[in-house]
Amino acid sequence: MSLLLPGERPPRIWGALLAAGAVLGLCALGCASPSGQTRRFTSVFQAARFEALRPVPAARDDGRAATGEEGAAFVEKALHDAGFRFGTDGSARALWGYLRASHRVVSAVEARPGDVVFFDTRGLTPTPECADHAGIVEKVDHDGRITFAEARGGRMRRSFVDPARPSVRRDDRGHILNSFLRTKTVDDPPAARYFAGQMLCGIARAEHRGHG
Repeated sequence: MSLLLPGERPPRIWGALLAAGAVLGLCALGCASPSGQTRRFTSVFQAARFEALRPVPAARDDGRAATGEEGAAFVEKALHDAGFRFGTDGSARALWGYLRASHRVVSAVEARPGDVVFFDTRGLTPTPECADHAGIVEKVDHDGRITFAEARGGRMRRSFVDPARPSVRRDDRGHILNSFLRTKTVDDPPAARYFAGQMLCGIARAEHRGHG
């Protein structure tokens, strides 16, 4: 390439090449497609299965998150992996508020894999209030028993809840219908609940706009 004389302009082809190089450079830096907007999985169910294989998030520095907060952290990470963009204070109650306001609440008979189940594990009111713990539906049996993944007690668990038989621990064949979500202690009040079915307070379905 010859040197330009004073007052001369570079040929158009070189200007185009320089512009293209600049765009490619920006793309290499990730400006064209921010990683935070990339959907890693096509469904919440797939994202939950991936997150279930990872270590349970540690408790926060402020001391929260022994049970309910780690459960909410697991669900929120799976939702983020599935392409949902939102933020909460990290609590199950805030997560329930977001899903209830921005997505869809479903009944127990409508539950399907990928739905988010919420529990009131510490409440003593006659009707559970949402929520201090959360998990993600993995499977729904023909009789309505729900298998869900949850983070609790520092590890991932596969647990069960039967909305139709909330106070029954096992069926006649010995199969677990409702997992214990609360440990019995001598100081428990008479109204304390222990089974997942007794604590279930809501089920929500996160859906991308434009999808049913």
